[in-house]
Amino acid sequence: MKKKHMLAAAMSALVVASASPCFAAANPFSDVPADHWAYDAVSQLAKDGVIEGYGDSTFQGNKKITRYEMAQMIAKAMAKQNVSSTDKALIDKLSSEFSDELNNLGVRVANLERNSDNVKWSGSFMQKYQKKYQAYDDNKQRKSGGSPWYEKEFDLNMAAKIPGSDWTAHAAIVTKWGSDGSGGAKGAGFNDERDIPDTWNGGDSRSNENRLDKVWVEGNLGETGQYVKLGDFQPWTMNGFVNDANVKGASAEHWGKNYATHIFGGRLDVKDWDMGVGSSLVDWNGTWDGWVDGTNGTVAKQTYKLKSGNYYGDFVRKHDSTVTRYTTFTKDHAWGNKDGWKDSSTTNKWEGNIGADNGEDYNTGNFKPHRKDIMGAVFDYTFNKKVNGSLGYYGFRSAAYDGDWLHIGAGLLNYKLVRNLNLEMMYARGNQGGHNDAWNVELQFRGNPWIPADRKHLFGAYLGYRYLGPDALIKSNFGDGADEGQKGWEAGMFYNLMKNCQVTLKYFNGKSITYDNEKRSKVFSSIGWNF
Repeated sequence: MKKKHMLAAAMSALVVASASPCFAAANPFSDVPADHWAYDAVSQLAKDGVIEGYGDSTFQGNKKITRYEMAQMIAKAMAKQNVSSTDKALIDKLSSEFSDELNNLGVRVANLERNSDNVKWSGSFMQKYQKKYQAYDDNKQRKSGGSPWYEKEFDLNMAAKIPGSDWTAHAAIVTKWGSDGSGGAKGAGFNDERDIPDTWNGGDSRSNENRLDKVWVEGNLGETGQYVKLGDFQPWTMNGFVNDANVKGASAEHWGKNYATHIFGGRLDVKDWDMGVGSSLVDWNGTWDGWVDGTNGTVAKQTYKLKSGNYYGDFVRKHDSTVTRYTTFTKDHAWGNKDGWKDSSTTNKWEGNIGADNGEDYNTGNFKPHRKDIMGAVFDYTFNKKVNGSLGYYGFRSAAYDGDWLHIGAGLLNYKLVRNLNLEMMYARGNQGGHNDAWNVELQFRGNPWIPADRKHLFGAYLGYRYLGPDALIKSNFGDGADEGQKGWEAGMFYNLMKNCQVTLKYFNGKSITYDNEKRSKVFSSIGWNF
């Protein structure tokens, strides 16, 4: 055994000796002296945000580091893009000094760091609470207050540069958990006495757990000056006043010295329920035309109106047509001395307006997906340091208007009164003859319409009056307070408890536009963390 140990030691020495010419000049484990000029160079790159140093973003004082560790930092700096000329000179000087380490270790390290640096992750977690007042319960009975709603939302976002181009790929995943505090999730609501399934435009049902919410690519379209997005994304225009829904389609944007243009179009990717609930079938006229006692196969006819109004929501789009139900009795039924009693063995056929944007088809009594198309063009202009505004056109086509286009013209104006105090005014008008006007006047203290979350102890607030006519909007972003189909005053505040931790509180007090001026109010609060 002693001879075997001696032989192994000799063989190891021989291998090390034969390999020493390759490693002598590039020993990655030799220390870099604490007073080496590379420390100052790397520290400067860290200050400029080019590299992050150790995992805790420090360089741990005058601690010695190995040339291997230094090579890792330099490789990461070399993988960075769009650095200043001064930082580029420092990187070149460092890469020359540590060329041996980079040659032997740096190819792997540089590729690893480049790939790591190429993918960016961000996200947020939010706990929400809201309670509506002057609501209706699930049995459609009036009561002074509604049930509270608790919701947790976790968003995870990814952005990755596409190699060999200036394009970037994006994806967003959303998870939501909701409860009314009774130990179970609250139902989606009712329409014509039937539950609304959690369906999306297109007819598919989607879970709220780890749901892929958006996926798109974006980048410059050659030398045209247009910045293009393709896929499932959110075209953010006019602060989301007319629309903040996702679109499966394309957009092109261009920024000039004091202006910007936005053009987009495609198919909306939204929950059917979020686009306005359907009308109710009410008030039939006519009689059982054609009824003949005791005759099998008799056809009877009833005509129903579509009423824009309901017990569970105010976002009801205009409906002014009717539907007709033809009932064919498949067999007669005799009872006592009376002929012609009908039983439940009947078949129904519906004709006329489908009349719902939540997917309900009165033709069959089932839920049927209906295509919702969107197009838009917005022009932003900055007049001076105090005044900027936007003009926009939006088109929306769905079953709610019998497949006709809802054409919307909109305008926005921001006026900076004094430092941190802004007056924002919005107006939109549709063309379908229903509740065609929507507008908002808002006084904002910091934020337009929010404050950034990355500054601790920052405070912002707003006070506004909203009138959100449902036939002038597609899907507004004001749902935390006033909802589409409501009007009234709203106040809110934002406060950053610490960096990337924000508390929000909102209160709305007003009335329904679409349901007999019924009183409406809501309290909303949340606390969220960004990373």
